Amino acid sequence: MAFNAVSRAPALRSLSTAALLQQRMTLRTARPLLFKATAPKALFGDNVPNPAAVPQPAANRMKGSYHWMNERALTVITAPLLVTAFAYGAHPINDMLMGIVIPMHAYMGFGQVLLDYFDARRWPVISRVLKYALVGVTGLSMFGCWRINTTDVGLTNYFARIWNANKNKQQAAAQESE
Repeated sequence: MAFNAVSRAPALRSLSTAALLQQRMTLRTARPLLFKATAPKALFGDNVPNPAAVPQPAANRMKGSYHWMNERALTVITAPLLVTAFAYGAHPINDMLMGIVIPMHAYMGFGQVLLDYFDARRWPVISRVLKYALVGVTGLSMFGCWRINTTDVGLTNYFARIWNANKNKQQAAAQESE
């Protein structure tokens, strides 16, 4: 008898582990079933809402397609502008186009982030506030690009200065030490 209990002990342990895992999995999947389902009449009385009566927006299959096409067009426009800036250096027309296209590209990209993570149905107030903030920031960035292009050196030279700031600082320090 003792031999039988000793030989079954590992099997009992594995069965109990399997049973615990099964119980945990069952509880995780059955959580929605823990709440008692109530009939709609018990909640609303005779005024049960009819889901068919809720107005649905008209389906537009092409809306996403146009949006995707506009994003790709901005991407295709941005690439030659950057190549032109690297190849030819600063040019006022190229700088103005970059001052429009790059903020619009960022606007569309961040708009998709807001659409994905702050859905208007789930976060109605935050979604609207963030969309207005995005429009404001995009407008300010376009205004900033316009100011840099008209009153300063232009976007291409501006970013060249930022890119080479550390090198220029080291050269100035070397000249001062001589």
